[in-house]
Amino acid sequence: MTDAPYFDPAILRPALQAVEPYVPGRPLEDIRRELGDVEVVKLASNEGPLPPFPAAIDAIAAAARDQNLYPDPGAWALRDALADLHGIDPAAIAVGNGVDSLIKILCMALLDPGDELAMCWPSFISHRQGTMMQGATWVPASLRADGAYDLDALLAAVTPATKMAVVVSPNNPTGGMVDPGDLAAFFDALPGHVLPVLDEAYFEYLPAGAHDGVAMLRDGRPMVVMRTFSKAYGLAGMRVGWMAGPPDLISALTPVRNAFDVNALAQAAAVASLADAAEHLPPRMAMARTERARMDAGLRALGLKPLPSEANFLFMEVGVDRARALDAALTARGVIVRPAGAFGAPGALRITVGTPDQTDRLLAAMAESLMEVA
Repeated sequence: MTDAPYFDPAILRPALQAVEPYVPGRPLEDIRRELGDVEVVKLASNEGPLPPFPAAIDAIAAAARDQNLYPDPGAWALRDALADLHGIDPAAIAVGNGVDSLIKILCMALLDPGDELAMCWPSFISHRQGTMMQGATWVPASLRADGAYDLDALLAAVTPATKMAVVVSPNNPTGGMVDPGDLAAFFDALPGHVLPVLDEAYFEYLPAGAHDGVAMLRDGRPMVVMRTFSKAYGLAGMRVGWMAGPPDLISALTPVRNAFDVNALAQAAAVASLADAAEHLPPRMAMARTERARMDAGLRALGLKPLPSEANFLFMEVGVDRARALDAALTARGVIVRPAGAFGAPGALRITVGTPDQTDRLLAAMAESLMEVA
């Protein structure tokens, strides 16, 4: 057996040494191999619990025969469909391989060493990662007690070196939502050298009267808003997200984008999902709201204290040791939840809202696990 080829880590960019890799939730296959015949319920990754819309499944099948060809690099059909739906210019829209890729693209285009990105914490780790990959400085501010972004604290974190101020609402992993009036006032107060970025990955779960970043952009506010098809539309496996902003900014991102960032099946599925959404999205969101309330009530009856959430998950602080123990005990019972340490909350668990049957499984497993680890 020959020695492995030598690699000198000194050739890596120093900024990467400080970047913590994203740790995804454990896949179903791993747990099934570990537990054997136990039916596994995955409530760790905030996926939608239902399959893609029927039209999306049909579109994927129809597009399969053409996969010898590269996808449309401009994703024109999808951008046109989004533009028609939201009343904005297709040139104001970029699509990417999930919101994560769009975050990294934006950071690559805007951030250099010495620049800063301000955001609250705990929150979505990709904004932090994208900043640190560029050798720029990540500046955290606190959340409010209810898990929403503290916009006053975030504004206080802005300095002359700040290039971007990110608001994640509903916030991942806590589920808190900012008030639309407070959000507009925060954007108004930002100095002109700061780009406002609104991460609305869970937009479809928001209640009536909540903030709408695309509407704010349509009204002429210079900002960026990000959304995804991974959650409400049931397309997490397709990896397709989108971003809207000033057309000049969207165009300026072209040099750092991959030419074929969104595959053809994902593009077809997303276009079909938009056409099918009027029929299939409302009942799914109604189920999510009902099961979120039922899960919240059930966890509280067990003595736990989830934060209020406007997303498809609940977040609760239980303490570092107890979080680890509960995670292990739930996994042993075939229920996978997400320890929130990677998001900056090592003493918390985040639990995705699922179907009624999945809620029943979670609450039963949680009751047994709490007795075991008490």
